[in-house]
Amino acid sequence: TFTGILQKVDYGNDFEIFKKECVGHVQKRMGARLRNIVNNTVVEVETKNKKRIKRKVLGGKGKLTGKTIDKLTVYYGLAIRRNCENIEDMKKGIWATFYHYASTNENPQHDM
Repeated sequence: TFTGILQKVDYGNDFEIFKKECVGHVQKRMGARLRNIVNNTVVEVETKNKKRIKRKVLGGKGKLTGKTIDKLTVYYGLAIRRNCENIEDMKKGIWATFYHYASTNENPQHDM
């Protein structure tokens, strides 16, 4: 672990060791959280037979599907990797991905 390396190896005062988060882990966490939101966001509706059922409101055709989540996590990771030296550019890249996927013909958001 990072702490173990710092305690075990003495690099002297000339070197400072920084820990960087693994982008793959960040992508994985984001994908897992989006999937949890899709699976846990339900609404109770009444069927024609007067039966009460729970229905997912975020998943399905035209909504947040597994394929869309996979694409979002890939582009999220790319935005981080391509802009690791500049936080503002990283933020712009991440939001550009969000706005691109939120864009529709009726409400284009590609220029955000």
